[in-house]
Amino acid sequence: RDVGPDLLVLAVATAHVLLTPYAKVEESFNLQATHDFLHHGFHWASFDHHEFPGVVPRTFLGAAALSAATWPVKALALDGAHHSNTKINGQIAARIALAAAVVTSLARFRRAVRTHLGEGAALAFAILTATQFHPTFYASRTLPNIFAAVLVTFGLGDWLEACASRTADGRERATHLSKRATCLIACATVIFRCDVAMLLAPVGVHVLATRQQTPFGAVWWGVRCVATALCATVVFDTIAWRPPDGFDPGPFWRGYRGVMWPEGGVLWFNTVENRSAEWGTSPAHWYFTSALPRSLLLAYPLSFVGAAMDRRARPALTCACFFVATYSLLPHKELRFVLPANPLFNACAGVAVDRCVFRALGASAARKKKTDGDATSDATSATRRMKGAALAVFGLWVLSVAAHAAFAIAARNNYPGGVAFARLHATDREGWRFDPGSVHIDAAAAMTGVSRFGESADADAGWVYSKEEGLAPSELASRGFTYLVSGSGSVPGYEVVEAVEGFKGLAVTPTRWPVVRARTEPMIWLHRRLMDDDVDDGEGESP
Repeated sequence: RDVGPDLLVLAVATAHVLLTPYAKVEESFNLQATHDFLHHGFHWASFDHHEFPGVVPRTFLGAAALSAATWPVKALALDGAHHSNTKINGQIAARIALAAAVVTSLARFRRAVRTHLGEGAALAFAILTATQFHPTFYASRTLPNIFAAVLVTFGLGDWLEACASRTADGRERATHLSKRATCLIACATVIFRCDVAMLLAPVGVHVLATRQQTPFGAVWWGVRCVATALCATVVFDTIAWRPPDGFDPGPFWRGYRGVMWPEGGVLWFNTVENRSAEWGTSPAHWYFTSALPRSLLLAYPLSFVGAAMDRRARPALTCACFFVATYSLLPHKELRFVLPANPLFNACAGVAVDRCVFRALGASAARKKKTDGDATSDATSATRRMKGAALAVFGLWVLSVAAHAAFAIAARNNYPGGVAFARLHATDREGWRFDPGSVHIDAAAAMTGVSRFGESADADAGWVYSKEEGLAPSELASRGFTYLVSGSGSVPGYEVVEAVEGFKGLAVTPTRWPVVRARTEPMIWLHRRLMDDDVDDGEGESP
């Protein structure tokens, strides 16, 4: 019932998966783990993380759940299929499954918006979410932030509905919903993203301030939720991170051999050691002046308008602003870190759209029908103001759609490593393809789209892959690699077979269609090893 708006959001998120099926390095841990669960089960020795554990440990619970959701598609439609030379369709299926989970949580939140703020605000919430690029694009990205966002959005939906149930008859339901909300957000904090605690704090304060729970009851309930989540992640991840028998630690292995609480390690890394700043810093205002305007687009200014119009929306905006403001104290900033607050901003913006557009136009039509052409000057003036506000909102919405399209064009051209890896395994129209051999993937390619899903679907085809780091270009030929997927345009002992272009910027040409196009330049090169009698000066060539 009433799933049309939710299907719109899912359609946009799915379109992003199909247009941009590859993944960046930030997503690699959960993506590789999902691949390993699907293809190796619980044979931990074959998992990618033993060789590439990442900067900080991460939980396997999200990847295990995602692989379980994807496995029926793999078993029924992908296994034994010959329509693809690689396993990339499994990656697409996994990402669509994650997007479906995110959209399901947004659908639950939208129903809470309808209960608390009205039907029009709920419809506007879905339209605004579908208009925004970053929430729909990131919905399928296997980041810890997105796994956490699923639980957080479900929890925020419960909390928002609890706010609407604070009557004499609904107090028991409000208590039940608030307990479930705090449990879900606490689990997301302990398992996936410790920084979600900065959103749990204002929600918890509001729950206590509105007497949905007693202080003692809230603390006791929180302790039980945290303990349950902690037991789940510690038991599962201690087993997953235990090195297999005879394990030869590589250069990136950090000795995860004891009891493992991954998110505790992240918390220590980011707060006590404060090492996240090594990946860059931004000024304190960056989230409010750069990240939120790009992420929310039209909804950013409208969220404040909506909260001013309807006091019921103010707790949501307060919690969202507290979360972003507290996060701003950390020097290292990324847009995806504040995505859990997006639904709260969009709910408030939905109120503004409902009042300025839906209700205003409805009232204008009713007034016109009632007066039957004999409108007074005051009524005419009010109608013009309403129509002006609606027109302004519509104009901003058009600009938001245009910005969404521009972001999508940039994203589609931002994964040259994945494109190059796919072309290495592709068959052309005449049926020609590269003969199987050993492939070395350097850091530039691995960071821009290469994953284990992109490897050959036939384990016996003869392909061998290596992501060994620290090799000098002069060493590659002596190591016997047949092909290179490299960020270098010239490598001794190899010839360039193809150059794959990547995103360099946007070009706007009003006199041509499309008006906005991506500017690209060669970024990843496919190299093939020269035979000994083909090597003349020991230098590869670049087109």
